[in-house]
Amino acid sequence: MNSFWKQKIGTFENGFFHHAFLIEGDPMVTKAALRDFLERELRIPTAGNPDFSEQEFISFGIDDGRALKEMQSRHSFAEGGKKVFVVIANSFTTEAQNSLLKIFEEPTEDTHFFILSHSAQFFLPTLLSRIVLVSHQDSGEKKTFGEAAEFLKMSYAERLAFILKIAKDEKDVSRSERLIEDITRFFYQKGKAGKRTKEEIRTLELALSYRRYAHGKAPSFKMMLEHIALIAPHEKTV
Repeated sequence: MNSFWKQKIGTFENGFFHHAFLIEGDPMVTKAALRDFLERELRIPTAGNPDFSEQEFISFGIDDGRALKEMQSRHSFAEGGKKVFVVIANSFTTEAQNSLLKIFEEPTEDTHFFILSHSAQFFLPTLLSRIVLVSHQDSGEKKTFGEAAEFLKMSYAERLAFILKIAKDEKDVSRSERLIEDITRFFYQKGKAGKRTKEEIRTLELALSYRRYAHGKAPSFKMMLEHIALIAPHEKTV
């Protein structure tokens, strides 16, 4: 993987090839991989380094974009040092993406950004045109779809029981949101590998619409997941 990332991101000898990157893949995996790459290949410490910032969000919004703009405009703590900002989120609002677009168009000197997301498909084309896409799957890593892998193998009754179980924990809404995200990613990736069935297209469209609703006021994840559970085709292998 390191050799693949070197071609996309850069090396200690040559420096960064760009100022903004989108790393596509499971953030739980890519977060650790990116830290290791920065330390080993670019010799940028990620621990105890005031010029390294890593933030995680359920949904990255316009206020978060404004805060990032303010942070990146400041001088680095180390003389001639490089500032690195890592942003990890399940989703990015349209307004936030537009704010990132403005930051990436005129970045401060020696400032580099990494967005970690499950898929590039949810980003605006204008934003994607300003960043380098680094697909974790292209590096040879096995594709994973979180809890969606087992969920899609379940019978309808098993799916509904599973949804009821996670819905009881009202504090863990991120788990329900991730499941919708993983189901969306599964059917999106399946379509890239070959022709989708009508049921798969319908499921993907529904999951995409619910993914947007998930960031509204008081979304009913239980209702959305139950709907997806009843129309999503059963998958023998995920």
